[in-house]
Amino acid sequence: MPKYLIAYRKTEESGQKPEWAVFTTDSELSLEAHAVKERVEKRMSVLGEKLWGNGEALWIGNGRLDDVLYRRDEAAPEMSIVYGSIDA
Repeated sequence: MPKYLIAYRKTEESGQKPEWAVFTTDSELSLEAHAVKERVEKRMSVLGEKLWGNGEALWIGNGRLDDVLYRRDEAAPEMSIVYGSIDA
């Protein structure tokens, strides 16, 4: 069963520099961009975080964990959410 990595830029206070938060899932049911955004918003509401950027989600493909994390770091600065699959 494939694993999917979802990363989002978050802040906890206004004016704070954004940082990446990351989690994984096994569910393929929620991999459309709108479903990924809903999962992120639910997680942020529980953790008291705020989404930073333009609010868009971007599929970054599949690869080894380090490759997917590298592509996350290469995303455009205004991109809020990136997600991809991790090779086992």
